[in-house]
Amino acid sequence: PWGRCMGDECGPGGIQTRAVWCAHVEGWTTLPTNCKQPERPDNQQSCFRVCDWHKELYDWQIGTWDQCRPVLSRSHEKPQECLRGEDGIQTRDITCIQKSNGVPAEDVICEYFEPKPRQEQACLIPCRQDCIVAEFAPWTECSKTCGSGLQHRTRHVVAPPQFGGSACPNLTEFQVCQSSPCAAEESLYSLNVGPWSVCSVPHSRQIRQARKRGKSKDKEKDREKAVRDPEARELIKKKRNRNRQNRQDNKYWDIQIGYQTRQVTCTHRNGKTAALR
Repeated sequence: PWGRCMGDECGPGGIQTRAVWCAHVEGWTTLPTNCKQPERPDNQQSCFRVCDWHKELYDWQIGTWDQCRPVLSRSHEKPQECLRGEDGIQTRDITCIQKSNGVPAEDVICEYFEPKPRQEQACLIPCRQDCIVAEFAPWTECSKTCGSGLQHRTRHVVAPPQFGGSACPNLTEFQVCQSSPCAAEESLYSLNVGPWSVCSVPHSRQIRQARKRGKSKDKEKDREKAVRDPEARELIKKKRNRNRQNRQDNKYWDIQIGYQTRQVTCTHRNGKTAALR
């Protein structure tokens, strides 16, 4: 190994040396000529000569431990069931720095005053813990009082997942619910129909018929006056009397067309009358 840095002044102007010799593969020393001289390592190099007052200028910067990682070992197979955890290792960064500006320096400077802290340590990886949830609460009431609606139920987390355990499942579930069928708008209204009234002939029709008969008589008289032949006039008169007699003898001529009425109202389910559409 390299020897201690030596020099007249403190700082980077020092020199350190080490012994270099030619050795056989079996470990015993041999002549230097038996080794290749171009491959001979250096036995001297420049170095930083540390003085006591450097202790105020340099110090170790210690990082935090990183996450515990499993130790890859072929001899130890992982058990089927985790009982106490898994052996692991974790590391941290250790750097010698200048206190004034944080610039990294050679480790030998800080090691001159204090041994380098350890960078690795054993750790234990806990067993995986899956998420644990409670049982679902009862379903809520249907969101609608009639027809298709939604209802849901919830549950809460008892223990969250840790150390790479499985995530929590859904905490809320929904389902379609069916209530009683909704009443259609048409079924909210009903028609109330009253009985038919007695059949009657409107007075206006009787008046129209009387006026029509009066006009017919006037036209017949006019036609009789227009006929100058006494014989033709007599034939028309006989025919008119015969038609009048036939109407009196035939009962069908006594039938008249009348009308009946009845009351029809539209009623809401609450009992109020609504307009007919």
